[in-house]
Amino acid sequence: MSCRFRAGAMAAIAMLAVLAGCYGFSGGGGLPSHMRTVWVAPIENESTQFGIAESLMDELLTAARQRLGLRLASEEEADAVITAQIRRYADEAVNFDAVGGVGADVFQRRVTVSVSVEILDVAENLIIWGNQSLTGTGEYEPGAETEDQALIVALENLVQQIVDGAQSQW
Repeated sequence: MSCRFRAGAMAAIAMLAVLAGCYGFSGGGGLPSHMRTVWVAPIENESTQFGIAESLMDELLTAARQRLGLRLASEEEADAVITAQIRRYADEAVNFDAVGGVGADVFQRRVTVSVSVEILDVAENLIIWGNQSLTGTGEYEPGAETEDQALIVALENLVQQIVDGAQSQW
């Protein structure tokens, strides 16, 4: 290898190092830095499924603490407020075989929960993230699993979408 080539290669490496040092990333996901506490408002349940609001509330409270790193606070003291409304609940057959004259053999069912959610930055009085049509699903095999097990999966799916939305807001 010639000295000229080595000198050129060294200059190129040095230039890349300098440019890499100048690179910066501003902005990004995550909640605003002043948000340290949260209040989760009582969840409205517009579905006919009893107890679902309480289950979603439990999942949201756990996620706010463990995944968003927020402390729970009263409405008056919170930096953020999460509101949610359960819009729809459905338990539908998705895989079945029709049985002449008597109905169907159902092999798989799907629980679907649809909600609308908003996260309010109290200090700025600004909705930092919201979605009016989030849907979570969970499937189960009748006889081997229960509707409640599928509901837990659907709620976990919803909460993960809420966490992802809160963390990805710009």
